Amino acid sequence: PHFLPGAGATEIELAHQLQQFGATVPGLDQYAVLKFAEALEVVPKILAENSGHNHTDAITQLYSEHQLGKKNMGIDVESGSIVLDAAENNILDHAETKKWALRFTMDAVLTILQVDQIIMAKQAGGPKGPEGGGGARDAD
Repeated sequence: PHFLPGAGATEIELAHQLQQFGATVPGLDQYAVLKFAEALEVVPKILAENSGHNHTDAITQLYSEHQLGKKNMGIDVESGSIVLDAAENNILDHAETKKWALRFTMDAVLTILQVDQIIMAKQAGGPKGPEGGGGARDAD
């Protein structure tokens, strides 16, 4: 079996890579890529909050470490330190589990977007106005 660094390290690295890719994408697609990257921050953000750290400080420090190439850095939930090397500390996640979690997440997002497109494409419902556009007030 294959394992990935845990403690939010994998998610923040994916977010980091997506942000770099998003900078090269033009138009509205860039917005979607960057928002998806931001959504991946939720795992380390929740780990930081649940361990008593300020989530903004934790995410900032994680990005700083990953920018330096330290791809295994994740949230330290046990000591006073904010980040740690997840691989060195044997905090690992099963790669297949991560893959399926991301796949199911993408399926859910695409389903929501498809439903949204269907709703937006349908003509607005509601009661029809009278013929000629006039109402009872126009008769006065």
